[in-house]
Amino acid sequence: MTGHDDAWAVGDPGENESGPVLRWDGRTWRSVALPPGLRYPRVVSGTSPGNVWIFDGDANAWQWDGRRWSARGRPPWKLPVLLEDAVVTGPGEVWVAGGQDEDVAGDPRRRPLLARWSPSGWSIVSSPGTRRFGVSASGGLWALTGDGDTGPALERWDGRRWTVVSAPAWPAGAKVDLSDLAAVSDREVWVAGSILPPGGSQAALLMRWDGDRWNPAPALPAGAIAFTAVASDGHGGVWLGASNYSYDNHRILLHFDGRSWTYEKAPRVHNDPVVFGLATSPGQDQVFAVGGNPSYDEDSQAWIWTRS
Repeated sequence: MTGHDDAWAVGDPGENESGPVLRWDGRTWRSVALPPGLRYPRVVSGTSPGNVWIFDGDANAWQWDGRRWSARGRPPWKLPVLLEDAVVTGPGEVWVAGGQDEDVAGDPRRRPLLARWSPSGWSIVSSPGTRRFGVSASGGLWALTGDGDTGPALERWDGRRWTVVSAPAWPAGAKVDLSDLAAVSDREVWVAGSILPPGGSQAALLMRWDGDRWNPAPALPAGAIAFTAVASDGHGGVWLGASNYSYDNHRILLHFDGRSWTYEKAPRVHNDPVVFGLATSPGQDQVFAVGGNPSYDEDSQAWIWTRS
């Protein structure tokens, strides 16, 4: 969300179609014409109704100033690349993270890419392997980094360099996947994902960084498999999205108030629904969840769930 009554969403295109761009005006979602040259939008981010950026999979960028779109180029990366995430942190700063597949002595791997935009243009930044950004209300920038080889980590940008926040003590041999983060302040950052202990069953994972240590969420609901999205509720708790919750397709949206869990009434989307992202309005109880069931081939659906 970029304001009291302003929110944006982008989606994958249908077969031989351009991807949709939607804007919320406080009452309904309306289709917005794509900027010239953009066909497949991948990420949208903004700080105000007059500072919204849209990116395609190659990291080409367009900025909305409240009246018109302007092309902002792309980072000086060699193609092909795959954009992982992008975030606008202010009127003069934008970050994009991506990856580039390469073959090193017969070993295929993905090289992480990171770039920063300022009014002087794009510049490449040494990458910690960023996969997901989070921005706190005070403007602090955080990132989920790492992969299956290095393990997940949380890093913070202090304006000059990235600093690693020590990872929790995971069980030996456990496979941990951190899929999203919600940065509230330097002393409140939530990370969500899943954990697979050796010889055990996969379970959802939610942890909170309090500025000094990691605190696991107590008493996760029985059967939680994985969390895919997280957003602060503004009151010390979080909203959560799940990819498949106890194989019950409508139990994919939850609320944790810091002590207990509740299910949210969610649309009944069949065939493996996934929540891709969550957003909340500043100081309000309005919540948006974007999701779909992309594994359902040609009959896949997309939806935006609104809670107010």
